Amino acid sequence: MKIVDATIGLCANHSEVYGKVKDAFSLWSAAYGSLTFEVFLKRLAALPETGDRAREMAQFLIRRPGRWR
Repeated sequence: MKIVDATIGLCANHSEVYGKVKDAFSLWSAAYGSLTFEVFLKRLAALPETGDRAREMAQFLIRRPGRWR
């Protein structure tokens, strides 16, 4: 796979998912008030409605919190 987002080192598909996860965090933060990204990612990964790629991205970011920008 070709890396298209050099700032975080992701291919096109995962870069798109990363953007959607970040957008969802903004919505969840507004709805839940003070919400850390770690708590958000754990909740997102645990939801049965979460898609495979979004779950993979959440798990990736849980293991590598420095990649969250």
